[in-house]
Amino acid sequence: MRDKVEAVHVKCPMCDHTQIVYIPKEQIPRCPVHDVRMIIVELLDEGKSY
Repeated sequence: MRDKVEAVHVKCPMCDHTQIVYIPKEQIPRCPVHDVRMIIVELLDEGKSY
């Protein structure tokens, strides 16, 4: 498990509402519209690799 705080891009599986949270400092949020747990889309650590 990673010890440092990392930015994570999450989205609602129903309406594509997106948000950036910091794990493990924050929990994965619930969608404000549908009240379902959001899913992780991408770890935003060092930039994109193509």
